[in-house]
Amino acid sequence: MTRNANRARRLLLLALPGVLTISCGSGIGDEPHLCTKIGGETGVSVKWTPSDFTDSVKGGSASLVARLCAQGICESRTTSKNVDTSEQFMNVALGDDFDKRTASVRFTLTARGDSKRVLFDERTDVDMRKMVPNGKGCPPTFYYAGLSADPERGLTDEPT
Repeated sequence: MTRNANRARRLLLLALPGVLTISCGSGIGDEPHLCTKIGGETGVSVKWTPSDFTDSVKGGSASLVARLCAQGICESRTTSKNVDTSEQFMNVALGDDFDKRTASVRFTLTARGDSKRVLFDERTDVDMRKMVPNGKGCPPTFYYAGLSADPERGLTDEPT
């Protein structure tokens, strides 16, 4: 019984890629195809690491305020300069009606505490990439740009 069960399991594993291709692919002939339900929205994101910017910040209680603006829409976040050594991400949603090929972006980091010193202030225009995560013919379609903030390289494109 165990040998037959193992054989059936192996056959299923071998057949699985074909089944997934047919059900998630573009369909057969004029038949409609199934779409996955991966979501997304038009926007811009920036990744950054707080510890990359805090070497020049004095004072144990200081925090960092990150501010990301894209097309005049802004989001802010405060983080401790002492805690975060991992990458942080910020996003600004631009809405479904955004239809431009480029977006104007500004990212700033300000040390708060004894001083309100600007540690990073970069602006750039980014090319928005068309994203169709569920395949052609399946919603959603949105536009996205990813950036990386670095004290030495500035604000750079982060390919997806």
